[in-house]
Amino acid sequence: MESEKIKKNLLDLEYNKNLQYLNTCIVLLFTYFIGIIIAIFTNQINYNNWRSISLTVVLSLIFLCTFLGFVIHFRFATKEIKLKIRKLKL
Repeated sequence: MESEKIKKNLLDLEYNKNLQYLNTCIVLLFTYFIGIIIAIFTNQINYNNWRSISLTVVLSLIFLCTFLGFVIHFRFATKEIKLKIRKLKL
């Protein structure tokens, strides 16, 4: 019984860690896109210049793909931890 409580506590800690990473990734994604929108509206990124737009799109796609991969990973990890916690016999 004691080992089950220890396992649950460790899983809770891991769940909270993954949830914190997930929230950080989401905040970074929104902050990045808000920054891009502000940069376009204030003409820091010249949307008439082909090079400027292509560089912005390429960097945005790299950033988006990376962070979406992290978001998917951390969401999957939190779901798996929830299932493990439910399977414990307390």
